[in-house]
Amino acid sequence: MTVINTSELDRGEAQRALSSELDRHPLIILLGPQGSGKTTLAIELIDSRVGAIFEGRVRSSQPVILLRKDAMDAMQRVVVEHRKLPIEGADGGIYVDVSMYDALKATIEGVFDVLELGEDVLVSRITELTDGVIGVSVIEVVADSEDLRERRMNRHEDAAARLELLLLKEQRFGVESNIWGIQGARVGDIISRDSVSPYLSGQISRTPKDFSRAIPTKGLSLEECLREMIGIAKNEKLESGFLVLHREGEQQAISDILVGSRNSIIGVTMLELYVGYRQRRRNLQDRQVYVPDIEGTVELIHSHMQGDFRLSDADRGGAERFGIIVSVVEPDGGVDSTNEARREELRQILWW
Repeated sequence: MTVINTSELDRGEAQRALSSELDRHPLIILLGPQGSGKTTLAIELIDSRVGAIFEGRVRSSQPVILLRKDAMDAMQRVVVEHRKLPIEGADGGIYVDVSMYDALKATIEGVFDVLELGEDVLVSRITELTDGVIGVSVIEVVADSEDLRERRMNRHEDAAARLELLLLKEQRFGVESNIWGIQGARVGDIISRDSVSPYLSGQISRTPKDFSRAIPTKGLSLEECLREMIGIAKNEKLESGFLVLHREGEQQAISDILVGSRNSIIGVTMLELYVGYRQRRRNLQDRQVYVPDIEGTVELIHSHMQGDFRLSDADRGGAERFGIIVSVVEPDGGVDSTNEARREELRQILWW
């Protein structure tokens, strides 16, 4: 697999490497962690060669698929299914021809949006679909951990500019795209795709700007972090939370304490910003849909200002889907956790 490291290459070098791959391979699948530069590289690369750009739309790290115009034309000419519609005509059943291109789009949407099967399955199905017709290249776009975190924290700042560039290139080169938004900036008119707007009130972009503030945890003990969070719940009636990494018998806070606002989703946002998750579900029976880009067990500790401060169904579901521990702390020091041993440990730390 080809690897493009955007921490080692400057933007021009990375673009030349990707452009060279597109010359050799009509269909490119970009994989890699959040913040590695997949979407930015792909948008900047779009030129007269490109016929389509697609993202697998998921909660975390979306793969990006680039398709050359000549390959797009070839795929539209190949019929892979003669599908019967649930409609009867005067002469019997009505059928529709499904092209390879239509099947490609359905695969991208189905694997990620519906089945949530992950990157490996997407690559396998696209490769099987296009076998003997067009060549596929899988490229891993990576970056150093510090660069990844900084980019994820600041990804909303140039989101509108990146989306505007995409729309401009779509119109100039006749490119098809399923990208509706980039970290807080969205396509204003999804029909004509000619304007960019901020997220609507009530929509959640999952960026630092969605929170009232962040409190640094560097130099703070776990107990100090917990008591800071409890103070916010007591005095401000706001939800807050932070992440802890458990590894080799040690535990360390790996995020700031994020203090919520009306439209923030603390848990998912912190996992995306500070850890980075990728969708790699192996089969439909797996409960864990997302896996982290770091080694160790991640714990989300948070308060919340609704209900009785016990774990919610969303907490338990998130713990299963992300493979993490979720712990909830009450303003009076009470604790609940998806991990029984951790619950008792936190209770001892907060014993009044």
